[in-house]
Amino acid sequence: MPVISEVINERKLWVILSTRKNTNKVDELEIVKPLVEKLNEEWFKKGDFIWAGRFDDGMTSMAIFDATEEKAKNYFEHYSKICKNALDVKLYKWDAMPLFTILERIQGKI
Repeated sequence: MPVISEVINERKLWVILSTRKNTNKVDELEIVKPLVEKLNEEWFKKGDFIWAGRFDDGMTSMAIFDATEEKAKNYFEHYSKICKNALDVKLYKWDAMPLFTILERIQGKI
């Protein structure tokens, strides 16, 4: 039992912020989209979860997921390789970047 509780305690929430590099290159996003969907499907099959969505600005999206630091960095490595030509991406621990701070920076409305 101690091994299971250690793994649960090591899991944290992570946030990936993605911003389009060039608004004129919609085709790049169309190439990236199915690759990211496949990556997320693989993540789901392993029993992990991820939530992703776009902001109203049409340029920025956010993904939130639960993982150990090692798994988070591994996922982010794959994600950033897929998106490198179309998106600028950054990975944050949830506690280092609270939701309202993210929303304020992106939307400038809070």
